[in-house]
Amino acid sequence: MSIVSIRNGLVATIVAGGKFDASQVSTCDLGISELCASMVFLQPARLAVTPLTMMAGDNVRQKMRTYSVFGLVLIKDMGDPTKLLSDMWTATDDIFDSVNRDDTLSGAACAAYIAEISRPSIDSFLSNGAHDFGYLTFRVDAQIF
Repeated sequence: MSIVSIRNGLVATIVAGGKFDASQVSTCDLGISELCASMVFLQPARLAVTPLTMMAGDNVRQKMRTYSVFGLVLIKDMGDPTKLLSDMWTATDDIFDSVNRDDTLSGAACAAYIAEISRPSIDSFLSNGAHDFGYLTFRVDAQIF
């Protein structure tokens, strides 16, 4: 398996989780933020390799690869701070529940999990020039043995 397989499995798992539809998940374009009140954006974060065996047959070592995928959940600020804060709370559960629904990421990983979800600070916003977005960051770790 590759990081591309992990990415595709993560997208499929998030969409199958029912909280975000395919039009709200992107791995390459933040432009969909113009069309959605909330969205998920994914990008590769890192690859860690851990040897599991030493000098197994034919001098081949078995390894565990842990791919980390970094994500943002963007929530459009519509001018109502109470609703934005409520949506931030809900988004935390939504992204966790969506990813947690299938810890194989549609068969792409042996084990995958949300390693963290965070909000940088209460006044952290992103802007596309037309709208401001509150956001959460998260990291999914996917292991392949």
